[in-house]
Order: sequence, then structure tokens, then C-alpha cells
Amino acid sequence: MRIPQSYIQKCKVVAHVFQVLFIFVSGCITIAVFTKGSTGGASKYFFALCFLSLPALIYLVMVPMWSRASRFANAYAFLALDALYTIFWFAAFVSVAVWNTAGIRDGEKEKKIKDGDGNCSTFAPGPEDMCTLSRATVGLGAVVFIFFGITTAVSAYYLVKFRKEGILPYESKEVNPHHASGETAAKDNAWSAEIENGRDSDDEDRRTERGGNQEEDEYALLHSTETDEGRHPGRPLSWGDNRFRDPVPPYAHDDNANALSPGGYEEYRRDAGAGAQHPDAFQPRYDEGGYDLGGQGEYNNAPHAPQPQGYSFTGGDR
Repeated sequence: MRIPQSYIQKCKVVAHVFQVLFIFVSGCITIAVFTKGSTGGASKYFFALCFLSLPALIYLVMVPMWSRASRFANAYAFLALDALYTIFWFAAFVSVAVWNTAGIRDGEKEKKIKDGDGNCSTFAPGPEDMCTLSRATVGLGAVVFIFFGITTAVSAYYLVKFRKEGILPYESKEVNPHHASGETAAKDNAWSAEIENGRDSDDEDRRTERGGNQEEDEYALLHSTETDEGRHPGRPLSWGDNRFRDPVPPYAHDDNANALSPGGYEEYRRDAGAGAQHPDAFQPRYDEGGYDLGGQGEYNNAPHAPQPQGYSFTGGDR
């Protein structure tokens, strides 16, 4: 994920971008110099440095920009690379400039010209355009050196801030729009990989297919007489009739008991409880000799004993 850059880091990135452009042009011109004739070690060193600078620039630009590469960020490494390549590029353009001056002086000696009057027309290693192109690389190398000097100063500032505060100041203090959620989001996060945290419910409040939360749905499963096709026949509704639902069956508003409506269990419990408290319910039985025969008396066969109703599935009279 991309890290929002601070203003000073943006300026540093711009400097590195110009370095890449000037280094690319310098490398192309150096190749042209090679095609004009034999060259010295200075031009070869300059050309090799064009390629060796690319890994350092990638590190200096990409590591502060992406969160996955932030573990490689180090204030000492930033300063070391910028300072080291500042020295390298100083040596590169100075060595090429010295080689050009030496070639012109050699041409003056060959043509017996007064010292100081020579120019690229008296360039000994090759034609005049070779000297001109080599001078161009000196100018471009000096520009790259200046930009590395600027980035070295910025890296030194990073190191000072890091030693004082313990953080690198290349990250912006503004809120990352990809980390924001809800009303704090400044952009459309349709393509963001962040997990949405803007819900009002907690982790235990999960949604169900009926539109309610999980707690309400569990209560309905235990206490409701409703089904997906309507209410159970002979039972009252567990909630209002004004729900947006599919049409209910014709028997939905019939409160009379029928074969699909088991009943009698409550009456059975009530009558059984009343019978247990009857004074003649548990009278012992004795034989002629006075021995206890065990069991109940004749209460269940007495005419005044209430007959408990069974758990009938036939409906109607129970």
C-alpha cells in the first residue's frame, strides 16, 4: 500500500527523478563517445556509474513510498547512499573533465600550438565532436552531483529527526484515505483492499436472512408459532399481521383447534395436579386379614374423580 508522502519527501523524490533523467541522457551520450574513438578509464567509469546508480535510486524512492518495503527503511542507509553517490558522481565528472583537458593539451603539443590556445579541434584522442560530447557528459555529471548533494542534505535532516524523535519524517501527517472508513473517508474506496469497519453493530450482532440480528432470530425460533408458509393452525400470531411477507394460507386466521393443532397438554397437567391434592386420591387397600395390598384406592374409579384428558392429535373433543 502506498504511504502518503510529506512535502519534503516529495521534493526529494522530484530530485531523484531528475537524477534518473540526467543519468539516462549521460549514459546515452557516453555510448556516443565510445563510438568516436578510443577512450580512457574516466569515460568507462562514468558509464559504469550510470548503471550502478539505479539500484540506489530505486531504494531511496521506493522504500519510503510503500508500506511493504518500510521494514527496509533506515535513516543511516538513506544518508550513506546519498553521501556515497555524491562522492562517486563528483569523481566521475571531474575525472572526465580532466581527461578532456589532457586530450586538448596533447593536441596542442602535436600541432605545436601555444599553450592555452587549444580547443576541441585539437583534441588528440579523437575527432572534434568526440570532445564536444565528452564535455556534455561533464556538465550532466555535475548536475547529477548537485542533485545528490541536495538529497544528501535531506537525508541528513531525516537522520537528525530520527535521532531526536525516533521516527522518520518522510510520511505525511495527513490521514491516509485508504485507512479511513465511514464519514472520515475522503475518497471512494471501491477498489481499496481495506476491511470495512464502519458498521454500527458489534462482532456478536450478525445479520440473518430475515433482516434482523442473530439474537432476535434465536428468540423467534424458541417462542414463535410462525413458519415460512404462515402461522401454525389454531395458534395466535407471534407478531403483527402487517409484516411484508408472502400471502398466508387460508387457515392462517382460523383459531379453532383441528388435527394439525395438538392440544390438551396444559389441561392434562392442570387436572392431574388437582387430582393429586384430592383427599381420597391415595387411600390404601387392605385384605380381610388387615394386610396392605399396596397401590392406590378406588379414587380413579370413583364417580367424582375427574378424568384427565390425553394428549390428542385428533382435535375437537378431547
